[in-house]
Amino acid sequence: MENEPSSFRKPMRKYSVLVVDTGQSGAEEIVELVTRTGDYRAERARIESVITNPHAHAPDIVVLDLGSPTTSELEVLAEIRGHYGDVPVIIVSEALDDAQMRRLLKLKIHDWHRKPLGQADFHASLNSSIRNAKQLSTRVHAVISAMAGAGGTTVAISITDALARSLAKQKASVGLFDLDFSSGSCGMMLNLSTTLNLDSIITQPERIDHEFVSLIQQKHPHDFHLYSFKRRDFVTHLNGYELVLRLLDAVTMEHAHTVLDVPYYEVDWAQDVLSAVNTATIVCEMNIPSIKHALDLLKTIRALPGAPKQANVLINKCETGLFKRSRIPAAKLKELFGDTPYRLLPRDDSTFAEALDRGVVPGDVNGRSKFEREIARYVKDTMLTEKAAK
Repeated sequence: MENEPSSFRKPMRKYSVLVVDTGQSGAEEIVELVTRTGDYRAERARIESVITNPHAHAPDIVVLDLGSPTTSELEVLAEIRGHYGDVPVIIVSEALDDAQMRRLLKLKIHDWHRKPLGQADFHASLNSSIRNAKQLSTRVHAVISAMAGAGGTTVAISITDALARSLAKQKASVGLFDLDFSSGSCGMMLNLSTTLNLDSIITQPERIDHEFVSLIQQKHPHDFHLYSFKRRDFVTHLNGYELVLRLLDAVTMEHAHTVLDVPYYEVDWAQDVLSAVNTATIVCEMNIPSIKHALDLLKTIRALPGAPKQANVLINKCETGLFKRSRIPAAKLKELFGDTPYRLLPRDDSTFAEALDRGVVPGDVNGRSKFEREIARYVKDTMLTEKAAK
């Protein structure tokens, strides 16, 4: 399987920023700052045009330079706010008094910047606006092995494949982000690893933007996007924490569902990542040490601020058959996991071995296997329902 040449890869969408020209001197500067980000495209329109023909524009973010807002300007802002519903609005102005600030807050603006406008702060505000606007429609799912060898990466790949198939008709974008930089296993297993030189962003994480993410993105034939590379120095580098969180911000903004293959070993960013996901899936095996690790990990996740409401356990590599009995009775499993949902995933060594050798997803080898059917049910019940929302 050959990687798709970057020159033929469909470019990732740039979010539209409608810069409303109110007659102040700052509109041109705002357009320039938007253009510099690389992640957004600016559309400039006179305020009269926006008021009389608002549907001529379909912005993801609205930015207004109000100078020193007057009562009439705030009334215009209210009208614009009404036209674009939940679209984030950012205000740029001179210093405001308490009364003016209260009026802005009542209009539910997303952010306010006092002049002069700084590039870094403004870019962060744009990113924050998009995240807030999309948080009800985007989902992030963490898959983490309780210990080495539990099969979390295989499960993460199969979950991503099942999501992509389930959402094909809706044309919803699905991404798989391999956070195990020590091995880059997802890319190796699917024969889709990036060879891009990443030295520059290790020392300058702030360079991670829309364009950079498009360079490390690989498109799988099953219509999901993969982000996977082997860089062991990412794990221990001083900038590793900032690097990972910036990458996650940029990647998750692009997809309706993003699956994270989280490494089993301790990293300094793991708790922040797990605090922010919509669902967490712990993968373990049917033996006491692995289950103990799963219970410890579950306890850690449940104690996190903003912990995902949907925390589940998948017991992988289970022997199935009419005359095969589990070494750990079902009653004991229920006692151990309590109210935490858990499921058994059947062992299928031959399917997985062939999938690895061919560099394909397990479903390409045997799409009707018990493992694949169980993964499909899990995705439908856990990740494609409203209860997955935080």
